[in-house]
Amino acid sequence: MIGILINDLLDLAKMENNQFSLTKEYFDLNKIIFESFQILLHMANDRSIKLKAEIDHKKNLVLIQNLYGDGRRYLQILMNFLSNALKFTNKNGTVTVSIKVRDR
Repeated sequence: MIGILINDLLDLAKMENNQFSLTKEYFDLNKIIFESFQILLHMANDRSIKLKAEIDHKKNLVLIQNLYGDGRRYLQILMNFLSNALKFTNKNGTVTVSIKVRDR
């Protein structure tokens, strides 16, 4: 978690100096979600909160396994959302990441 905070601060410094860039590559959103859960699992366990991921249709799982963009930024954003959700969820609650694929 400390490493993520340091990276966030470095990214802010880069943005202020107009040196911030996005990586364009294929990534698996499923793996990003799993990684974020692994990083935040101790925080969830400390508060007896369950982390859960849902996708609207199993057939859409293939679509999220080959996204194009900056996977590291997706992880950064998801970690921010999840850590805030964990902070504001009552003990014994559930935090759910829900993925819905929209028509193109």
